[in-house]
Amino acid sequence: MKLMKLLAICLMGATVLASDSPRGTVPRTAADKYDVHREQDGFSIGANLLSASQARKTFAADLDRCCMVIEVALYPQKDGRIEVSLKDFGLGVAGKDIATTPASAEVVAGKLQEKLESTTDRPDVEITQTSDIGYRSGGIDPVTGQRRPSGVYTGAGAGVGVGIGGSREPQPSSADPDRRTLELKLREQGLPEGNSAAPVSGYLYFAMAPKKNTKYQLDYILNGNKITLALP
Repeated sequence: MKLMKLLAICLMGATVLASDSPRGTVPRTAADKYDVHREQDGFSIGANLLSASQARKTFAADLDRCCMVIEVALYPQKDGRIEVSLKDFGLGVAGKDIATTPASAEVVAGKLQEKLESTTDRPDVEITQTSDIGYRSGGIDPVTGQRRPSGVYTGAGAGVGVGIGGSREPQPSSADPDRRTLELKLREQGLPEGNSAAPVSGYLYFAMAPKKNTKYQLDYILNGNKITLALP
C-alpha cells in the first residue's frame, strides 16, 4: 500500500513538472520558411521577430510595452543532435557587440505588470473661477438681529474638479492580462531547452522595449561560433 502511494505521488510530481515545462511551437518544414534564416555545416536556424499586433494576438497582451518576442526554430544536422540552451542567444542593436540574453516568463510577466501600473492614467485636476450676481431684499437678519440693506450683490470663488475626459478610478487596458495566466502561456510556448535530434522551435523573450527606426540582430552561438541573423 505504501509503495502504491509513493508511486502515485511521484506520478503527480512528474505531471506537474511536465505541464510547467516549455513545449514550444510547431517547427515549420524548413528554416527558410521564416523571415530570416542561416545555415552552417548542415545546421539551420530560422527566426521571426513578432510585431506588436502579432504578439498581442498570440499572448493577448501588449508585450511591446516592455519586451521583444522572437520565434526561433533550430534544425540539427542530418542524423545529428543539438543541445538547446537559452544562454546561447543574444539580442542587440545591429552592428553593436552588446546583446541581451532571453528573459524568463516570470520576468516578462512582472515587467509588463510594472509597466502597466506605472502608466495608469490619472485624472486631470482643474481649478475654475466662479462668480455670481443677484438682488438681496432688505429686512431683519434672523441670525444677527440687525437690519440688512437691500440691493444688488456680487460674489466670487474658486472650484476644484476633474477635467473633461478625466476619471477618478484607473481605467484598465483591454490588453491587461492576469499576470499568472500570461506567465503560464509565455512559459508553455517558450523555446524548449535540452538535447534534441529533431527540429525544435519556440519563443524567446527579451526584456527590452522595441525602438522605432532601430534595426536589431539575433546572435546564436553554435559550437563556439556566432551566427548572426539581421532582423527586419
